[in-house]
Amino acid sequence: MERKYKSILFIIYLFFVFTIIGIPTFILLAEFSNFSRIDESLTFIYSSTTPPVKSELNLNADIGTININYINQPVDFIIRVDVYIELGGPNLDGKSYLDFFNIGWENVTSPVNFTLDLLSDMWLDFLNLHQANICINIILRADIIFDIDASIKEGDIKLVVPMGITVNNLLLNVINGNIIYDMHHCILEGNISGIVKNGNITVKAYNNQYNQNCRLTLVNEVGYITFDIYQSEEMGANITGTGITKTGIITVIYNDYSPNIGAQFILYNETGFGAEGQNTWIGFERDTLPLTSFIYFYSKDFLTQNNYNFSLFKWDGGDYFWNLYSIPT
Repeated sequence: MERKYKSILFIIYLFFVFTIIGIPTFILLAEFSNFSRIDESLTFIYSSTTPPVKSELNLNADIGTININYINQPVDFIIRVDVYIELGGPNLDGKSYLDFFNIGWENVTSPVNFTLDLLSDMWLDFLNLHQANICINIILRADIIFDIDASIKEGDIKLVVPMGITVNNLLLNVINGNIIYDMHHCILEGNISGIVKNGNITVKAYNNQYNQNCRLTLVNEVGYITFDIYQSEEMGANITGTGITKTGIITVIYNDYSPNIGAQFILYNETGFGAEGQNTWIGFERDTLPLTSFIYFYSKDFLTQNNYNFSLFKWDGGDYFWNLYSIPT
């Protein structure tokens, strides 16, 4: 009787082991037995026998990562777009990237237009993939001045402008994702804008030159907005900056080392400013209007030869962080 009881317990034990381990394993094996991949590399070129002094580039993608860079070496193209598509998951046998995406390339004349649209009836299949990496790398000729307008629904955009490059108007727009402007010792002739619904925006501007007064505008609803500015060389023009967020956090890191550069920052926060112990403002005066939600910081050399004049707004929650330095102190 005892042996029969032990046998029944053993059978019950095996049943639970199979239920807990065997069935999920079977499901995974069945799914991965149908696992396949799509790996595709595409290149699009815009060239001309008579390269223009200025050109326009419009980028529009539903999903992925857009990286925009410049090249200084002699090349036979004006714009090069490299697209890398990696998809992995079930039910991909016999399919190609064309089953998921519609890619457009208009390169006869400027403006040059690139689009990557996810087909409307493939969104559900795309979301069920185990792997989905789409990378769009843009390479621009350094001796041509570009207007750039780039938008993406789900993903990030990064624009790097290195030393000596001249750029015109720059507009980056993301619904869910991040924007990074990385500009070092470059020359700006137009305005800079970054718009995100949910995500972070960062602008790094180090010792840039400005051929005309420039407007810098960053807007998001949720996430971080970061201004990171370093200026020790003559600017050549004035910069008007605007940062607007609903529930995000605005950070200002500002350092200037010239008596010919001044700065003013006006901060608005409807819900107050909270603890300020970790913030600094060396070389700046601070003023607060009574019964208002504004704080003013202005450098002691403000309204000098060239100036930064920033207005920052927060409407609902979040906070500010600032680290300001200006000479002479």
